[in-house]
Formats: sequence, C-alpha cells, structure tokens
Amino acid sequence: MKRYTETVVDWMIRQNVINEKEKELYGYALYSAGLLILPLLFAVGIGFCLGSIKRGIALVVPFMILRKYSGGYHAKKFSHCAVDSVLLLFLCIKFSMQIKCDWKLFLVTVIASVSLIKFSPIDHENRKLNETEKYRYKKIVIGLVCSLDALCIILFLHGYHKLIISMCIGIQMTAGVQLPIIIKSMAHNDQKGI
Repeated sequence: MKRYTETVVDWMIRQNVINEKEKELYGYALYSAGLLILPLLFAVGIGFCLGSIKRGIALVVPFMILRKYSGGYHAKKFSHCAVDSVLLLFLCIKFSMQIKCDWKLFLVTVIASVSLIKFSPIDHENRKLNETEKYRYKKIVIGLVCSLDALCIILFLHGYHKLIISMCIGIQMTAGVQLPIIIKSMAHNDQKGI
C-alpha cells in the first residue's frame, strides 16, 4: 500500500498540487486514510455480496474503532493483510448471519471485552508505544469497550438484535486478532521461565 500512496503523492507533486517538502506528510496522511477506509470498503463489498451491507458495516465499525487503539496481529505484507482481512470479514459477516442474539453471544462478547481491556494495547513490532501512549491507549480501549457494550445493551432493549449480533462479532473479532500475539507472548514468557 505504501507503494500506491507514494505513486499518488508523486503524481500530486508533478501536478503542482503539493510541493516536494510536503511529500512525507501527504504520504503518511494518504496511507493512514487508506488503512482507515479499506476495512469499511471491504465490509461493504462483502456485505453486498452476502446480501447485508448493514451487517457488514455494523461489524466492521467497532472493529475499526477498537483496533486502532488495541493493537494485535499485523501481516508483514499489505497483500497478505488484504487477503487475510477479506477472508476474516467474510467469515465473520457470514457467521453473524447464522447465529442468534442470545446469552451465549453476550457471554463470548463479555469475555472478548475483558480480554481487550486486560491485554490492550498490544505493541506492533514496527511501532513500539512509549509508557504514556500505552496508558492513554489503555484508557481509550476501556472507554470504547464499555461504550460499545452499553450500546449493545441499549440496542437489545429496543429490539435491534441483528445489529447487536454484528457489533458483538466486531468486538470479538478485535479480541481475536490479539490472540496470536498473546499466545506468542505467553509461550515466550514460559520459555524464559524454564
């Protein structure tokens, strides 16, 4: 993706839209915007193919919001990230269309919420957080998880069961992408203890 953003920025320089000094700033802005928009576009496309764009959006929005601050697994290459994301979104949207809004869904969501609160934020090897950022991100994750869980309860009381299912799966998916890093960290800590 970085290559695509660099191509667009180079084109903007050639068109005299921006100057050379602003290349890095605009490159970062385009890259960040792409990372923000792509999951939403993937979810809308998959939701359309499966016959429920609303479910796709309701699932990916909590994921996008939480993922920004919670961290988790990241693929090394953008192409792997895109394929993994599309596959994961497809499976989660399809799953959200098959399950019921019941106590099991809420139980798994509570477990995912507790996991997110306990383990967030998870550093990425390309960008380590300092202690101030970790503290701030932890507080943001706690606030977001509690807000999303409260919103699910309110929506449940008003009968929006399909929407709740998708939102809960989005919360669970965010906790799920943390699992490989958590397991790897625990295995590493066990090896150090031996």
